[in-house]
Amino acid sequence: MMRSATAAEALRGLTRVRPHGWLTDPLPTDPAAAADLLREALAHHDTPEGVSGGPVRVLAARATAVVGTVGDPVHAVLKVHADPAAHNAEALAYALAGHSPALPLLLGADDASRSLLIEHIPHPVDWTCPTAPPGLIGAVVAVHAAPASLPAELAGVFDAFRLDRLTVAPPPAWLPEPAAWPDVLALARDAHGGDAILLGHLDLKPEHARRRDGGPVLVDIETLRPDITGLVDLVTLPAVLRQAGHELPGREVLALYRAAAARHGITWTRPGLLAALVAFARATGLDTLDGLADPPPSRRTHKDTPMEPTAPAAALVGAALTALGLDGPPKHLTGRKGSDVWQAGEQIIKTAVPGARGDLAHETAAYALLRDQGRHPGTLHGSGDLGRWLALPRLDGPSLWEVFAPAREGHATEAQRTVMRDAARASFAALAELHAAGWIHGDMQAENVIITGDGPGFIDYDRSHHPDLEPAAAPYRGGLIHVIAPEIAAQLLATDDDTHVPLTPAAEVYALGASLYWAWTGVRITDYRGDPAGAHTELYADIAASRRRSITTDRPWADSILETLITTATAPIPEDRRPGTAV
Repeated sequence: MMRSATAAEALRGLTRVRPHGWLTDPLPTDPAAAADLLREALAHHDTPEGVSGGPVRVLAARATAVVGTVGDPVHAVLKVHADPAAHNAEALAYALAGHSPALPLLLGADDASRSLLIEHIPHPVDWTCPTAPPGLIGAVVAVHAAPASLPAELAGVFDAFRLDRLTVAPPPAWLPEPAAWPDVLALARDAHGGDAILLGHLDLKPEHARRRDGGPVLVDIETLRPDITGLVDLVTLPAVLRQAGHELPGREVLALYRAAAARHGITWTRPGLLAALVAFARATGLDTLDGLADPPPSRRTHKDTPMEPTAPAAALVGAALTALGLDGPPKHLTGRKGSDVWQAGEQIIKTAVPGARGDLAHETAAYALLRDQGRHPGTLHGSGDLGRWLALPRLDGPSLWEVFAPAREGHATEAQRTVMRDAARASFAALAELHAAGWIHGDMQAENVIITGDGPGFIDYDRSHHPDLEPAAAPYRGGLIHVIAPEIAAQLLATDDDTHVPLTPAAEVYALGASLYWAWTGVRITDYRGDPAGAHTELYADIAASRRRSITTDRPWADSILETLITTATAPIPEDRRPGTAV
């Protein structure tokens, strides 16, 4: 994907508030006339000592604004706006955020001449310094957070811009898709608080970042507004950093932004921030989010992407319904390579046409053994020329993946977080009990753990192992690839496809821990170097090398219980995997 080269390119598609031809009284662009204009404006200011009387030099002469320096050596920057509204908007921005150390001081503002006198910051940022990217991001966030510390005499003046007011007000008329705007405000309110004022739309460029006392200062804030949110600046940051010579992955920019925001009491979760960016792009018409919210490594398994059932599969489930005495049509839940799952009333029906993937005969035998052990109520099954089918009672409850959906979507309530913790702990306990009974499930993943009123139950035993169960026809080569343990990945990498790789309880504990990481954060636990949908050997190599993502970066919120469960279950050494014990 082509990345934006500048902040302007990053904002492709953003609806412009000012239509073409909005400026009715342009300023002179001739250097001599522009210098005269600056000198006239300077006369309206009570300039600080050492500034008045110095020469005025034109830096930029545009129809919309004239900018120059004052003094020799330079003491200040003088800006004259063509449009009163533009002058008032920049003066408003300084009123809201001018007390932030991330901005130059406003030395004076004069409405009659539509001019601003601003502190001159002479030193550029050293972009070769490795601390420059987090410094820039920190300065941007400091501006976004500045309204939270407004001087007392101004605190009540801007009440109309506070989030609690904006969330009940009509969306701005300039938005091309206003229906998405309430989502932006609701997510921002979760992060900032209802009393916050959203400030954003800095004119970000490498040359607009200066250095004072070692810290970055952002100059030229004429576009800063209290009705657009800081998300627009976050969208431009990757391009600005790229322009300055720093190519940062989107997830790293997001992590730096969230960390800087947290220092100011702004509690963006990763899923919440991603959701807000997507809603902001939809509301404003943005063409791209420049890698910030590109689809993360896919969380989908074959269950998430059901294919239309084939005619042979439909005929097979029809025969199963007839044998079961059930009325059709059944609901098709998922299907892949001749194996399909259906629901008919309270029955789940699994079908496998000849040559289908998986081993439905082995799963049928596994459920029979579970029934004999008193661990399952039993199944009905049949086979013939059309294929094989298995019917079993549906477990009533959401999957572990579904329980954690609010976390991935960025809106988990405290009650939902408690449910997630309880479900996670209970799932590990249920897995330990299954192992104690001699079972290895073989395909441990968040979708195969169902949280019922009686506790977690497991589904999909087609790859299961037990001493009293005949081995499957095919050698075991792992379950869902993205949650397999490093030692299993190493064996898969070192052996041929027809070699059986035994699965241990410790490896299955790892699989549940990795599945929990995925369900909670929305991203896989392995930090793949390439495409997560790439060749298995490449994925095995990264898993075997324990290339791990950072849970403190990916977590939606800090949670000692969930983090301890995950980190102890996914310890690199199998013998150390004791979920929930002290790290």
